[in-house]
Formats: sequence, C-alpha cells, structure tokens
Amino acid sequence: MKVAIHANLKNAFVIRELLSVWNVSWVSPEVADVVIVYGRKPLDTAKKTILIPSSADSLDCMDEPFIPKTVTKPATQVLVKATPEISLKITPRILYDSELSNRDANDGLIIPQFDFVKEYQWIVQRTLTAKSAAMYRLATSFPFPYNIVPKRVRDRFMKRSNRHENSKLFDVLPMDALRFALANVIEQLSRKKLCRKTWNRRVCVSVLTHDIDTKEGLKKSIRVKKLEENYDVPSAWFVPAKEYSLDHGIIEKLENNGEIGSHDTKHDGRLFNLSGKKLNKRLSDSKQTLERLTKHPIEGFRAPLLQHNQSILEGLREAGYSYDSSIPTWETKHPRTMRPHGLGTIYPLSLAGIVEIPLTVVQDHQLLSVVGLRPREVVDLWLSVFDTIKELSGCCVFLSHPEYDLLKNHDISAYEDLLNHLNSDRDAWVTTPNFLADPNRISLS
Repeated sequence: MKVAIHANLKNAFVIRELLSVWNVSWVSPEVADVVIVYGRKPLDTAKKTILIPSSADSLDCMDEPFIPKTVTKPATQVLVKATPEISLKITPRILYDSELSNRDANDGLIIPQFDFVKEYQWIVQRTLTAKSAAMYRLATSFPFPYNIVPKRVRDRFMKRSNRHENSKLFDVLPMDALRFALANVIEQLSRKKLCRKTWNRRVCVSVLTHDIDTKEGLKKSIRVKKLEENYDVPSAWFVPAKEYSLDHGIIEKLENNGEIGSHDTKHDGRLFNLSGKKLNKRLSDSKQTLERLTKHPIEGFRAPLLQHNQSILEGLREAGYSYDSSIPTWETKHPRTMRPHGLGTIYPLSLAGIVEIPLTVVQDHQLLSVVGLRPREVVDLWLSVFDTIKELSGCCVFLSHPEYDLLKNHDISAYEDLLNHLNSDRDAWVTTPNFLADPNRISLS
C-alpha cells in the first residue's frame, strides 16, 4: 500500500508509528493510493483522502461548501474490528460525528471518528505521567530500601488491597485500537487490503525475560537457564549492577544464547524520583558496570518495579541504551501507581528517541501475588494471552523471576510446558529483545 502524509513532522511521526504494524510504502501524494491529511487543508488532488479531524479551528482553512458539519460527542466506548474474531476497545476523549465519517469510499474522502494523533499522544502522556501512589512515595522515601520489608508482607498487602478484576487483553489495548481503526479506514477508502508485517517471516514473536532481583535469584537462575537450553529457547536476564555481588561464571552462562540487560544499579524503586545528572549517572553506571563484567555492550534496560517516565527514557537514550522494556501493556495493579496501568499496545514503538518493548504479558509477580493464581494457572493464562497476541501478529513478552514461585520450587513443570509450547509453534519466532530493537537484525516484511 502506498500512503502519503500531509502533516507536520511531529504529527506525521505519530501516523507512521500507528501504521508501523503493516507493510506501508511512504510516498509522495502524486503516486499514493491514499493521502492522510492532518491539521492542514486537503491537497488539490483527485487522490483518495483521509482527513483526520482535530479541532474546529483545523477545518477553518477549508472553503465552503466543503466544510463538513462536525460536532463532538461525549466520550463513549467504541469497538474496533481487528480480526474477524477480535474487537478492541477504546474510549476516546473526543468522538467526532461528521456527515463524512461514514460516506461511501467512492466519494474519495473520509473523515474518521477519531483524532488519531491526539488520542495517541494522550495515551503516551497518560502512561508516562501517571501519579505515584502515596504508599509508593512513602516506601521509597525512607533511608533504607523498601525491600527490607519481607516479601510475604509486601505481597499480602498487594493482595489484600487489590479490588480490580482482571480484564481480557483485547479490552485493554486502546493504542492498538487506534492502529486498527486507522487501518480499517485506509482499507475502506482504497478498497485494498493492508498486509501485516511478519517477524522474521513468522506470524508473531515471543520473548522470554527474567528479572533477577536478589542473590538467591541469581543462584536459582542456572537451573532455569539449563531447562531453556533443553528446548533451544533463548532468554534475556535483567540484572541490577550493584544490588548484590555478581558471579561472573553465572552471568557468562546466562548470556550464552541469551542476553544480559540492566536492571538499574539498585532495586530500591528510587529511579523514578531522580532527574538530570543524578539520573543519567545512575543509568550509565549500571550499563558500564555490566559491560566491564560481560565484556559485551549492554543494549537493554528494565527498571525495578517497572518504573518509567519521560526523563528515564531520555536518560536511557543519552546513556547509549538501544531499548527499554519497563512499560507494561497492562497490569492489574502496578507497583508504583497501585492501580491498573499500562500503555495499551502489544507492539514495540519509539518513545523519546528510544525503542520501547512493552511487557505485553502480565508478569508472574502480578498473577501470583496480586491475583493469587498458582503456577499452573499462570502458565495457562499466559498461553491464552499468547494465542490472542498471535492472532494480532504481535509481540509476546514474558517476565518471570527465578526467586518467585513459578520458578523457585522443585517442580517447575508448568514453566517447562510453556517452553515446549513456544519451541513447537512454527508460527512463533522466539528471540531476545535486543533483536527487536535493531531492525537490521530481523526481517519485518
């Protein structure tokens, strides 16, 4: 599909990001199948045009009688068809009602119901600026680390105060609802089918990651790594550089057919509150410490407690990281906000100049300690989510901890079933996140 964009650079970037899931050739309006216009007057051309609404002011440049009668409706939930079986949900801040919103494609012009650009920007801003819970602010303000409190006590509090029911994955993907809504409009107008990109010629991609929060976890990681090697499944291990002494031999084994990433310097939850030179120094220190240990570049970062904001992303870019994987697609109870929280997408994207690889599958800690599932139930749920992500040709990122119940007990057969499933699925490419951050390493065609 050949698509042209008539918008400023910032807004054009958002439109390209939304359509990054499909094979789209970005061309000049003269040779385009469809022209997408935002914030500007439509070109004087016979090309089929999608005029994304923004505000009444953005349409003032259009001559009568071309100006459509566009009004806004109160925000209501909208279902967007992603596949014949899956509809995604979004509650836009503004829903436009125009006489051109649902016109026949033969007219050559469609004004969608959404301001795709503003809705995308709002989702990103809402995610990166979410307010920290009072309990989190208190726990990270003490002179001693929060994890001095026994884990069973912290888990009991998380479970006791959790009042939120689980949502199905396709209920919590508003950013992807925007993607498919825009794709649907393009297909309607062009009468051509957009082709989704593949992952190294596979339908979807799976990424196994582990956070090693404690010395105990580092010791237990070897058993997990050996099991993964039995199934020829690579994995990424995020390690705090200065939380405990790092065994070079163990780190070397984990890096074999895998990846070592930074998990900050300390697992104290205080990264979110830093800025400027202190933030940049901490991010650089963690990277450089691990690079001296491994003798290899450290490309990826995941913050303890999945902390994230604009400053952290910018600091990671300045420190030379290739990607971040700290933002969940959705969590029932995020440890910093203490409420449901997530970015709402199952695809990597660019944020603040760095690749963000969202944690698209709810992590083991949330399911074990907050929801209260048993290890076997966790894996069953993960496999169900995997099927949904596969249907959407997405990126399935798992997170487990070697010191938590899924992996620390003698019986880890549930996790072995996950490995067997991923290894035997010919439609799924299993890789490490550093490959997803570098388009030169993979074929997305």
